Amino acid sequence: MDEVVDGRGVDRTIDVDVRLAPAPPPDAPELLPAVRVDADHFWMDVPRVGRFLVRNGREMIVEPCPGAPDGDVRAYLLGSAMGALLQQRGLLPLHASAVAVDGRAVAFIAPAGSGKSTIAMHLQHRGHRVICDDICAIEVGDGSARLSPGLRNLKLWRASLGAIARTPDGLEPVLVDMDKYRVPIDVPGEERVFDLAAVVLLGWGEETAIAPLAGADAVGALIANTFRGQLVAPMGRQTAHWRQCLDLFAAVGVHRLVRPRALDRLAEASTLVERLSLDMSR
Repeated sequence: MDEVVDGRGVDRTIDVDVRLAPAPPPDAPELLPAVRVDADHFWMDVPRVGRFLVRNGREMIVEPCPGAPDGDVRAYLLGSAMGALLQQRGLLPLHASAVAVDGRAVAFIAPAGSGKSTIAMHLQHRGHRVICDDICAIEVGDGSARLSPGLRNLKLWRASLGAIARTPDGLEPVLVDMDKYRVPIDVPGEERVFDLAAVVLLGWGEETAIAPLAGADAVGALIANTFRGQLVAPMGRQTAHWRQCLDLFAAVGVHRLVRPRALDRLAEASTLVERLSLDMSR
């Protein structure tokens, strides 16, 4: 990774120095025995994978363990380390997948295993563009929210692959011992920042339905689905993070979409998302 697009404008890029080098622990408080965090530093030591050091929102140092699978190193670099980088930059990283519907972004938040990537995949097959998966970097201000493109793959379990008549053959597993795979997505050559139309909290139910969440529940959902939210307090970002979530709710609100677990019912959920995006654009 050579650069990260700045959420404040499509013409500005910010270089991030990513390199292989020794990554000693910084002089920062321990969050966990193998994790140290303060406002400007994030460090973690992943057994049999490597050490990762993120500094000042501009530097990512990776020290892989001998023989560590490249895919495992990449997973932690583009997961926890990337989440820390975005926090250091003052952006709001949501644990989300996002799709462009009629030119505006819809972000899906939910706990792991709730089908964020699966519904994004289904919307892609209906002609919409996947913007990012797993981590969505959002900037909020002036009564609006914007979302920058992220990684060009979806992380899908084997069962979800079956919904698009695909097998894991030839796909890279997210981790070597995980039955979840990276599925590359085709994106246009032009990259741009998207206005965020809606945030949708996913849940399970017997019938497919969507409805807005009230303020306290909505802001609570944004806080709960902040990627690596446990870093907020040791970074001293509690007030800023709370304000970001409040401003995001004020800008676009949060809706809750419930649907059956059956993959053959995905079309019902996708239709409701398309209607919501249209309504939010009026």
